[in-house]
Amino acid sequence: MAVTTTNDVQLDQLEGELSAAGIDVTTGIGSHETGGSTAIYTYDNDGHIFDLPNAAQAVVDAHVAVTPVDPRIAVIDAMDLSDDNKAALLALFSIG
Repeated sequence: MAVTTTNDVQLDQLEGELSAAGIDVTTGIGSHETGGSTAIYTYDNDGHIFDLPNAAQAVVDAHVAVTPVDPRIAVIDAMDLSDDNKAALLALFSIG
């Protein structure tokens, strides 16, 4: 059975959630868009796409993607600078 979702997915995060649920994802997971939804799958030992078990659907359904935070933001926020200067640095690095 194909495991699918119409929600946003962060693959690294979802892989950890699947592993924590006891689903074997040691060969990693991947995804592709298909007709308005995203198919989620794993790989066999030869690198071929392999369907996740049915139990993975509940984990995928419960997945709430968290956008990774750029670590440079925390460094800039911790600097003793005015808000305008912090904003300028964030814009300079295109991360704000």
